Amino acid sequence: MMNHSALFNGLLINLLVILIIVLLVNFYHLSKQSVMKAHMGPFQVFLTNMVLIILSVLLSHQLHSGFLYDLRFIPFLIGGIYGGRKVLIGLAVTMIAVRVPFMGHGLIVTIILTILSSVAIYYLSPKLSDKPWRIRVYWFTLISFCYSILGLLIPSLFFDFKDYLAFVIYSGVLTVSTFLVLYLCEMIRLTVILQLESIKYEKMQVVSHLAASISHEIRNPLTTVKGFLQLINEDPANPSSNTELSKVAVSEIDRATEVINHYLSFAKPHPEEEAELDVTREIMRSKDIIMPLALKKGVTMDVELSHTHSIMGDSNKLQQVLINVLKNGIEAMESGGALNVISYEEKNRLLIAINDTGIGMTREQVTRLGEPYFSLKGTKGTGLGMMTVFQLVDAMGGKVNVQSKIYQGTTITLTFPVVTG
Repeated sequence: MMNHSALFNGLLINLLVILIIVLLVNFYHLSKQSVMKAHMGPFQVFLTNMVLIILSVLLSHQLHSGFLYDLRFIPFLIGGIYGGRKVLIGLAVTMIAVRVPFMGHGLIVTIILTILSSVAIYYLSPKLSDKPWRIRVYWFTLISFCYSILGLLIPSLFFDFKDYLAFVIYSGVLTVSTFLVLYLCEMIRLTVILQLESIKYEKMQVVSHLAASISHEIRNPLTTVKGFLQLINEDPANPSSNTELSKVAVSEIDRATEVINHYLSFAKPHPEEEAELDVTREIMRSKDIIMPLALKKGVTMDVELSHTHSIMGDSNKLQQVLINVLKNGIEAMESGGALNVISYEEKNRLLIAINDTGIGMTREQVTRLGEPYFSLKGTKGTGLGMMTVFQLVDAMGGKVNVQSKIYQGTTITLTFPVVTG
């Protein structure tokens, strides 16, 4: 009789090797940037489990009459489940082939058990593929237990094998090990599936945010165009004034086109075209665009410009930032108020402070400013305007600082690096 503690230790070492290789192979598979599927390819599955079968046989413990105890059935079972029927057949041949050099009565047992278990896996695996993972784990663990039962029954009936303690150790370790390895594989598989679903969901969210952002940003110039067309319609006999209004309306349509082009750059990125910007011109231009809304809301606007340098950026994007902030300030003053725009310079930075006397925000609301769909306008707001402001200012190398007190107004300061030399 052999040392049963050595058998137990040997089987545990065999299990440890299987677990390590299964984890390493799966981590390698998941770490590849190009992987976008839950399973490895059939060839990878076959190669991995063939190596595990060979290692298991090399780590096996031999009993009298040429019987080998090891956990080679586990990689055989895993390969048959996750690799498909062709992999199952290939691993069945491997199971028998690696046992041939050792000969003995155990070879016959191996051939019989491999054929029987191959038939069971061949027919059960497709039927269980759509079942919950727990059902699959329980069923295949049962197959492993049946394999160990036959591993005792056949030798005891035909080869007078009576080492029942060795069988109990082998059957217990094989059954528990099968459950652990299958549980691990199913958890990895489930994690990958959830990850892929998460990626898909995030992509849909990006599309949703992009569509909502385009809608939000296009609404601003269209609202301006509508307002100016109404002014032209109210006084059609004033050609000089109407000419100026129509020019602004046309330029707003051009800006809407630029907004669309900007968001399309998410789908087809292209190098940013930056130029030296006259900040005074951009601020006054934005004031002219937003003035009809301010007059409608009873808001007075005051501009005080003290800067001397220019900044680098895109004219349309800077206007988009300024108009969004100015519009939010005006809409925060439902009963009228004052909107002040001040520019100045500090330490090679140009600052544009936009202050309103509106309802203000709490500290918590300030920290959430810029989040998609967070808005203080109720159902009328989307929060995408400020999200765009933060993104565009950051792209220009600038920063956004928000100071606000409830019912005392808000000051949003845009900071940009100046052009020197």
